[in-house]
Amino acid sequence: MRTPHFLTTVPLTATEIESLIDQASRFLTPTGLAAIPPSTFAQTNGNESRIVLAFYESSTRTRLSFETAAHRLGARTVIFDSSTSSEGKGETFLDTVQTIDAMGFDVLVLRHAQNGIGELISASTSMSIVNAGDGTNCHPTQGMLDASALRERLGSLGGQRICMVGDVRHSRVARSQVDVLQKLGAEFAICAPESLLPDDERFAAMPRFDSLDGACEWATVISLLRIQRERITTDVVPSMDVYRERFAMTSDRLQKAPNITIIHPGPVNYGVEIDEDVAASAQSLIRRQVTHGVAMRMTILDSILQQRNAL
Repeated sequence: MRTPHFLTTVPLTATEIESLIDQASRFLTPTGLAAIPPSTFAQTNGNESRIVLAFYESSTRTRLSFETAAHRLGARTVIFDSSTSSEGKGETFLDTVQTIDAMGFDVLVLRHAQNGIGELISASTSMSIVNAGDGTNCHPTQGMLDASALRERLGSLGGQRICMVGDVRHSRVARSQVDVLQKLGAEFAICAPESLLPDDERFAAMPRFDSLDGACEWATVISLLRIQRERITTDVVPSMDVYRERFAMTSDRLQKAPNITIIHPGPVNYGVEIDEDVAASAQSLIRRQVTHGVAMRMTILDSILQQRNAL
């Protein structure tokens, strides 16, 4: 990482991505998180580091894993509740950020519905900004933790064939997965209803499948994405039953593809894109992804705080 912000994975090289994955492995055991002694990881110029978590959209995994990561590093966290902030009285978002900055925080972990919002505010604050997901743009820490979990399971991403299934059009996770995993040598394909196919240039040359049956014959990894109901204003599939028939990872489909690895960023819609027993199967990394999320976010926060100390 070359700046005291983590806004996107686009500037990262394959070598830098591998290095971050290697660093995250320090915090992992084969079955969970490694115990770490009371540390001085999270010190900023000799003082206790302070991190504010500002989530303008709902989150369980990302918010809790950032909070857990910060605590494990020895930092203090404060939760910013946007629903009760002065923005409801007319304060601008930039005013809110600069108010938080004036209170002496070191890092702002931000989730927001506006694409590119972290980049916009990064020049107007002395805090380091960590992107916890912005609109449909990107979710950089999710892309990194997915790469970490897959490398642990598969050994290498080179030559792996990853098929993204579901709402690719509205998925920030898909965009970060493609950036990170292509750099590590993976190939990508898409499997989605016509209305949920992306129109970004980066997806244009990817193979496309109109059902999961064909995708399972091609892929070594199935990356399931939920239908982003909160980002869709019209009906985009005829019914959930029709969607499930063509695109769900069911128990029957998994039995026919015993060598496929399943990932999903969560939250999971059981009975829509995946069966519950599939999510709990040995081929699924869904729970392990959550553990890697803590380890990877520890690594990213630690790297940022070290850079701030060096400034």
